[in-house]
Amino acid sequence: MKQPEYQKDLSIHSPILFDANYKQAKVEKMLSILRHANALNNKKNGIAVDVGCSGGFFTSGLTNYFSQVIGLDIDTHALSVASQHRSTPNLSYVTADSLTIPLPDNSINLVICNHVYEHVPNPETLFSEIHRVLKNGGICYLGSASCLTIIEPHYHLPFLSWLPKPIAHQYMRYTGKGDFYYENLRTYWGIKKLIKHFRVCDYTLRIIQDPDKFAARDLISKDGVLDRIPLVIWKLVYWFLPTYIFVLKKI
Repeated sequence: MKQPEYQKDLSIHSPILFDANYKQAKVEKMLSILRHANALNNKKNGIAVDVGCSGGFFTSGLTNYFSQVIGLDIDTHALSVASQHRSTPNLSYVTADSLTIPLPDNSINLVICNHVYEHVPNPETLFSEIHRVLKNGGICYLGSASCLTIIEPHYHLPFLSWLPKPIAHQYMRYTGKGDFYYENLRTYWGIKKLIKHFRVCDYTLRIIQDPDKFAARDLISKDGVLDRIPLVIWKLVYWFLPTYIFVLKKI
C-alpha cells in the first residue's frame, strides 16, 4: 500500500485536538517558554504564524503579543471550528500547505511548529520554509515528538514508532487503531539534523527541572511520581523522552 502524502481531516479522527482544557495547558506552557526566551513583548507588533494550527488554540494564544497572527493548516474542518470559536480582529486562518508557506521571505517574527513535522511528507522542506519566512533573529517554537518514546503519542501503542512501516501498519490494524500508520517520527538526532540551520536552545530538561516556572504541571503533576525523579535520572533517559521542546533562532 502506498502512503498518501497527507493524512486528510486529521481533526475529525482526533477529537482531542478540540479539547479546550487539554490544549490550554499546552498554550500556557508555550507562552511561558517564549517569555523566557524573550520572544514576546507587550507592544503588540510584528507577525506570528502557527504552522499546522488545527483548532487554533496556540494561534489565538498569541493575539495579545502580535499585531497580526496567522494560522495555517490543510485541515479545513479544523480551520472552520477555529474560526467559529477563536477569532479576534488581528487573527486570521488560511488553508495552506506548510511545505509552501504563502508568505514572503524574511517577513515573520515568530513561527509556532508544535508536533507538526511527523505529519508532513517532507520535513526538510517544512523547516526550510520556516527558515525562509522568518526574519533574521526570528524565533520558531518547536514541539517535536521522538520515535524512541516507549508509548507512541498519537495512538498510545507501545513501541509503534520503533517498528518498520509494514509491521506498524499491521500492528495498527490488529489493535483496531486504524489501517495505516501515517506519522514519521525521528530520533533526537534526526530532529537535530532537521533544524541544523538554526541556533537551537533546548528547553526540555529546563521544563522538567522547574515545571512550575514553565507552566508544565500538565506533564509533571506536583508531588507525583515523575516530580520525585532526580534530574540526573532524566538526563540518563533523555534520548527516550516522548517530546523535545526547542526554541530555534534564525541567524
